[in-house]
Amino acid sequence: LFIMLLVLLTSLGTLSKKSRELSAKKHILVPLSVSLILLFSGLLFYSLQPFVWLGVIIKPEVFYVLLLLAGTILFHLALDNISKIISSKLGNDIWNREGESFKQEENKSRIPLSVSIPMLYYYKKKVRKGFINIENIFRGTLLIGTPGSGKSFGVVMPFIRELIDKRFCICLYDFKFPDLASLAYLRYLNNRDRGINMDFHVINLNQVEMSRRINVFNSEHIKTLADAAETAEALVEALKKGDKSGGSDQFFTQSAVNFLAACIYFFARLEGGKYSTLPHVLSFLNCTYQQIFDCLTSNDELSSLLSPFMSAYRAKAFDQLEGQVGTLKIFISRLATLETFWVFSGDDFSLKISDPKHPSILVLANDPATQNINSTCYSVVLNRLTRLINSKGNLPSALILDELPTIFVHRIENLIATARSNKVAVLMGLQELPQFHQHYGKEVANTICAVVGNVLSGSVRSKETLDWLEKLFGRVKQESESLSIDRSKLSVSLSERLENLIPSGKIAALSTGEMVGILAREPNENYAKSYQPSVINCKINLDLKAVAAEEASYLPLPVFYDFKGNKMQVLSENFKKINNEIKLITGRFLKS
Repeated sequence: LFIMLLVLLTSLGTLSKKSRELSAKKHILVPLSVSLILLFSGLLFYSLQPFVWLGVIIKPEVFYVLLLLAGTILFHLALDNISKIISSKLGNDIWNREGESFKQEENKSRIPLSVSIPMLYYYKKKVRKGFINIENIFRGTLLIGTPGSGKSFGVVMPFIRELIDKRFCICLYDFKFPDLASLAYLRYLNNRDRGINMDFHVINLNQVEMSRRINVFNSEHIKTLADAAETAEALVEALKKGDKSGGSDQFFTQSAVNFLAACIYFFARLEGGKYSTLPHVLSFLNCTYQQIFDCLTSNDELSSLLSPFMSAYRAKAFDQLEGQVGTLKIFISRLATLETFWVFSGDDFSLKISDPKHPSILVLANDPATQNINSTCYSVVLNRLTRLINSKGNLPSALILDELPTIFVHRIENLIATARSNKVAVLMGLQELPQFHQHYGKEVANTICAVVGNVLSGSVRSKETLDWLEKLFGRVKQESESLSIDRSKLSVSLSERLENLIPSGKIAALSTGEMVGILAREPNENYAKSYQPSVINCKINLDLKAVAAEEASYLPLPVFYDFKGNKMQVLSENFKKINNEIKLITGRFLKS
């Protein structure tokens, strides 16, 4: 014991060279254990008498000394290694997970008109449960993420569930119909069983038997030439989606808008709007210039709007005329299909889905195989719908647009900026900002990114998207530690510096279901006392068993029209009927 005490005192006074590769088990625990065994086992030989073995006199004191010497050396080595330990966290957190973790919301929001999505987040060496509380849904939500990042499953579908359960009137754009429509229909049926009266409508240009019919050019909504111009602009922009060229191309685009506006307004005023439908306008645009201008010039209100076209027509400058409206006729002619003529020549319901008297849910069913034609037609539907729901006296409503770049919503930036007071929530899903710029134009896309209140993102790859998100989430003070190791001295210096809260590399490496984002919060009552970040960095934590059970209970979507096996005949007869009506109208106004 005295020897152990001397060794202990010696080791305490010795400054050994620090080692970063020191293993506590290998270099301290094992030598210390063996040394204690050797030291105390030597006592067994200390009290023994000398004995003869193989003719040789053996003295036990020799074994005692050897064991004592070996034990002392190992004991000194173990204690000496203790002084080599570096008390530092340097290298323990190579991904800086601790430095970038922060406290997040753990309680579900009690605000009635909000969406709360359960999630898991890491903070202080522990995975905790929390909620993504989107409290200001009327300030717009932008959802970004590459395919497979979990946008639809983790965010869009919880939005649909919660908003329908809270009696929101929803317009749902389903690019891969019926993935989202089936969920909306199931929730609608559940609410109906609970006594919540709403209507359920679908517009489907691929399966018209499963589609309602709607007149987007209803004369009740086109009361002035300005209304017609707004509608025409939305349709032309949808046809030329993403083309932000200038010069002569821009002139011809404006010419196309004016010409189409004149056609729309002509039918809105003709016989009280009896023929004011999209199919009638499409059929009318396939007539000759003489037939078209003879009809349009019969309305004196259109004289100023038609002046540039009439000058070219009377001068027989057909090349100029083709340049002004020929492109429009070429682009718009592809919309003239049997399905389009059927769906948009009736009027089964009102696009004012948030009307307190007739609240409803509307699904726009698209298909990647026919998205160009479908998306253009749906753009006209959305243009009319947004103008109707973005007004006072309506029920809370929501516009859910997953895969936003596949459809053009005219002046959606204005809707996001002004719809908060009218309780219109907008959820927009897209994959990358460059894709957004390509389809909507950089100006419009940047404006939307600037005015939107909530931003959620899964994994993304574009440098532009990553840089924008990294700057959006801001910086936070993080501790940094540096070591300086001398022969027998260790210097540790600590410092704080501003670093990115969520670096771009971490955003790019997010797994499926992991989300980062920034949310628009409600006013903080304890503004001066505490600060809680509105940034999130988490993993969506849905009840997978409940979701699977819900998917298993999906029901077939309703069939609105029974053609009794004569679908093509009915559609063809409707197509011919509209074309014949246009022939009669042009024949009535034809000038000799």
